[in-house]
Amino acid sequence: MTEVEYVAQTHAAKEAVWLHHLFGELFPVINKPTDLHSDSQSVIVLTIGGHYHARTKHIDIRYHFIHYIIEARSIKLIYCPTDQQTADTLTKALPSIKAKHFVHAMGVQIEGKY
Repeated sequence: MTEVEYVAQTHAAKEAVWLHHLFGELFPVINKPTDLHSDSQSVIVLTIGGHYHARTKHIDIRYHFIHYIIEARSIKLIYCPTDQQTADTLTKALPSIKAKHFVHAMGVQIEGKY
């Protein structure tokens, strides 16, 4: 499971770097790293520490891009527990109470009864 999340984090990091460069061209220079949230502590340890072992040696070299951009301080990887992942509302089915909580956390206002 760690390998899949590691690859997903790399894709997210590539998009974040691209958006960072785009915003840098449109607005004044942004000098701080882009925050990237993850709910996988094993991916964070693998990415930041760079400790690769026999179970991860098969991951294609192109997915280690995230390690290099974190070293370059373009991306800051931050742990966010699963129960605080607001974006889950957009990606998976949640119990009604949790979905309402996350919708409110995103600032979406729903008028009327539902």
